[in-house]
Amino acid sequence: MPPPDPERAPLWHRLGWMAAIWVASVAALALVAGALRLVLAP
Repeated sequence: MPPPDPERAPLWHRLGWMAAIWVASVAALALVAGALRLVLAP
């Protein structure tokens, strides 16, 4: 098991990245869903 890294980013920085990735994934899913609705709409 590797030793803990003393240069870890602060908690707020790690949580910010996690939130940004989550928002980007939700936005990408919304774009795909919107495109599918346009294609499948009568």
